[in-house]
Amino acid sequence: MKEVQLIAKLADLQEVDYHNTLVLHALIELLVEKGLLTHEELTTKVHALDSQLSFQIDLASKLSETIHNRQVQIKPIS
Repeated sequence: MKEVQLIAKLADLQEVDYHNTLVLHALIELLVEKGLLTHEELTTKVHALDSQLSFQIDLASKLSETIHNRQVQIKPIS
């Protein structure tokens, strides 16, 4: 039963993802058509955001690992 629920949730997520992608594509095309944005500007911004997010994810991962390692080293008082 849980497998069926998981598959249903996955299908819902895929539908939402498709809808969001469609909306984003439409917005980008409208902004480009109106001359408010170029594909090059968008690509540059995407790469910049991707770099920032990758850095933040790496940093969070390293911090989490450091905290875990320190917790393992702490021995309870007997």
